[in-house]
Amino acid sequence: MTFEQDIKNLRLNKKLTQQELAEIVHVSRQTVSAWENGKNYPSLDVLRKLSSLFDVSFEKIIFGEETMTEKQENIADTITKDLSLKKRYKRATLLLGSVFILLVLWIVILTVGYQKGIDVIDRFNPFLQYTVGYTKLPSEKVIRPNAKNRGYWTRWFSDNEMGTEWTKLTLATGLNPGVKDPYVMAYHKGSYVKIARIVPGSSVNTVMKSNVSAITRLAYSRNHNNLSLNMSPNDTLKNKIHFHQAIQELVVE
Repeated sequence: MTFEQDIKNLRLNKKLTQQELAEIVHVSRQTVSAWENGKNYPSLDVLRKLSSLFDVSFEKIIFGEETMTEKQENIADTITKDLSLKKRYKRATLLLGSVFILLVLWIVILTVGYQKGIDVIDRFNPFLQYTVGYTKLPSEKVIRPNAKNRGYWTRWFSDNEMGTEWTKLTLATGLNPGVKDPYVMAYHKGSYVKIARIVPGSSVNTVMKSNVSAITRLAYSRNHNNLSLNMSPNDTLKNKIHFHQAIQELVVE
């Protein structure tokens, strides 16, 4: 007898409907019907359940007798392929899952690094581009090298002439070598500063100077007169690293 005939006879002898058998081995009724019509074969795990349910040997329920015919060999090959495919799917799922988790973790690290101003992370962030920012050189009291800050200081930099992109950078320039009206030009990527130079105010255009004046007054001064936005800068800028909003100093003739 064939497998499909055997499985049907075993079910009938057990006085089970296709639906009842399906519920016992946790498959659909259509799956049981496919077995009995010879359109499909159970997996190895389900065959073990059927063997236990009908109280027949594993070999008997698969092959119907002890010796294997060509038909039975095909069934065995089908089961082997089924198990092999399941193992491959499982490995592929684990691999894709691991790649997805690593990708999400990488994006989270880059995002947190940018928001927190971690220069080491920003340096290797492929989504950031280098830009040139300007600020006014602080007083010698701020930038003078000492044991506490090793000459590093922090200021807001204006990153474009439109006055819509600002970055709080921490860097070291040393003391002013004698430049008149000194500004600092920083070539940076996020919070990572690749190089910074002290340049004379004459080399900085009027619009950028106005931007620098506006952000400096908003961040470090109580005098906010003639600014285009009525803001509460101490609350707004204190804990920020990046700021994306138009700040413009209004020049009164």
